[in-house]
Amino acid sequence: MGSIIAVCSWKGGVGKSTATTALAVNLAALGYRVAVIDSDPNQAFAVWHKTAEAPPLTVTSCIDHNEIVAHAMAQGDAHDVTLIDSAGFANQTAVFAMGAADMVLIPCMPDRNSVLEARKTAKQVESISKIARRTIPCRVLLTRWNPRGLAEKATIEDLEALGLVPLTQYLADLVAFQKMTFSGVMPRNGLVGLQVDRVIDELRSLEVVPSKPSMEEV
Repeated sequence: MGSIIAVCSWKGGVGKSTATTALAVNLAALGYRVAVIDSDPNQAFAVWHKTAEAPPLTVTSCIDHNEIVAHAMAQGDAHDVTLIDSAGFANQTAVFAMGAADMVLIPCMPDRNSVLEARKTAKQVESISKIARRTIPCRVLLTRWNPRGLAEKATIEDLEALGLVPLTQYLADLVAFQKMTFSGVMPRNGLVGLQVDRVIDELRSLEVVPSKPSMEEV
């Protein structure tokens, strides 16, 4: 069974769909069999994918909390990596998606509200872990990030004070991420591609993403 990664935050607009898109496109371009489940009623990823220029991806929609776990498991059986793009508010489908995940990625922008919502999301993961009687790891993915910014420094301090663990790698505040929502093209080269590949490498090191695509291992 492949890895299931739920991209969740109770705050809207922090970059869940952008992160899902960037990871999905880059993983597929690296040869991984990738599935994306759009569990957000707004269907931002599914709408983007209809006209996007992207490597082969299996894209499905599932907004029913009664179906998301079985659906995620089925996609996990057939793919190396399954990404679940969740809604920007606390809903049952997102909660059940967390319960099916091997890791929960929590996007967080450099502002106090994003940090507080990230903490709420992480607390929800902790509760679900207790119900499931297994550890569901979570990591904060820093988005719209300027590593030299003062707000970013304060954000890191707040995250550390709350016991939240961010990935070392981040997604910067680049125009290309905003442009792709209009163009349908997620850049694979340049700074965008480099940053996303670094995030993928870190997820490999955490053994959340397989070290090699399954087709390459055959």
